[in-house]
Amino acid sequence: MCMSIAELKAEVDRLSVEERIQLRTYLALKDQVSESDFLRGLAEKINDRSRERWLTMEEFEKRVEG
Repeated sequence: MCMSIAELKAEVDRLSVEERIQLRTYLALKDQVSESDFLRGLAEKINDRSRERWLTMEEFEKRVEG
């Protein structure tokens, strides 16, 4: 069953601030990249065995810590 735009808006009005933030993020990502494109790109990155594109755990921790 599909909801009308009016019904969706009414449901959004009932959401908390945190839930609206989550919804906004979801919609923004949905508009940017389709799930299949995202998964395909992620698989390409994971399968890339080029050493210059991967970090050691130590290098990663240094970058994350700032």
